[in-house]
Amino acid sequence: MHNYLKIVAAMLIWSTWGLMIRWIALPPVVVLFYTAFIAGIAVPVVLRSRGELELGGVLAAWPLFAVLALASIVNNVTYFYSLGHTTVSNAVFTHYTAPLFVAVLAPILIAEKLQKITLISLPLAVAGMVMIVLSGGGIHFGGVHSRGILAGTVSGVAYAVLIIVSRKLSRMMLHHKAVIVLLWLTVAATAPVVLTIEHTLSVMSGVLLLTGGLLHSTIAPLLYFSALRVVIAQHAAVLGYIEPLAAVPLAVLFLGELPSFTSLGGGFLILISGYLVIRDARRQREDRL
Repeated sequence: MHNYLKIVAAMLIWSTWGLMIRWIALPPVVVLFYTAFIAGIAVPVVLRSRGELELGGVLAAWPLFAVLALASIVNNVTYFYSLGHTTVSNAVFTHYTAPLFVAVLAPILIAEKLQKITLISLPLAVAGMVMIVLSGGGIHFGGVHSRGILAGTVSGVAYAVLIIVSRKLSRMMLHHKAVIVLLWLTVAATAPVVLTIEHTLSVMSGVLLLTGGLLHSTIAPLLYFSALRVVIAQHAAVLGYIEPLAAVPLAVLFLGELPSFTSLGGGFLILISGYLVIRDARRQREDRL
């Protein structure tokens, strides 16, 4: 049961990325570089202090790590591209088609049986997401948005592959190695770009980057990847809708953006879908005892 709560906790942490990026006021790629660099040092230190730092087995599973790294980079690049070439609503909605792709691909790629609770909770979560998007201005199609919509959909597929491969590596007890590999590949991929971008770090941005590196890029991934040893990909994908949902109260508290009734209704559906997944996991656990 606590593994599902780890997923929820990671999603709540990641839901604050929007606020963090707005407060840091630096290009997203710069934020990614510094937070990944900080976490790339912090994660091994944390694992070593817990006696869990062991890097063997990476070469044996290199195809999975290669796919994981590629999915992560494609996910980030296409999502940011989508945000810059279409409306936020379009970008968010297409990005969060990921759980649908997980439901389709997980049975094929990792032989994960499609569960009945997924067929109930996933449509509820998608409906809730649609309501939130519609309350934010709706979905806009057309030539000017086509590239952004396509990029957002690609990011959704990449995010789905990321979840599925992460689940596979976690079941192989390679979850800690996956976190470290992802962080340093992110550093390597973003460093050349960051070196060409003129930027200045203030004391405030430095503190926020340190916070993001330790909280968003260290604690949250360790929680998420360790939970995937138990939580199946379908459930993790549904619980992923908590991330955009949590942005609503954050916007109220820190930005003064009041949600509409439609947005609140969509949030309620997402909460119900998450509750159904967690309740089903608890029931299955009790049945095994």
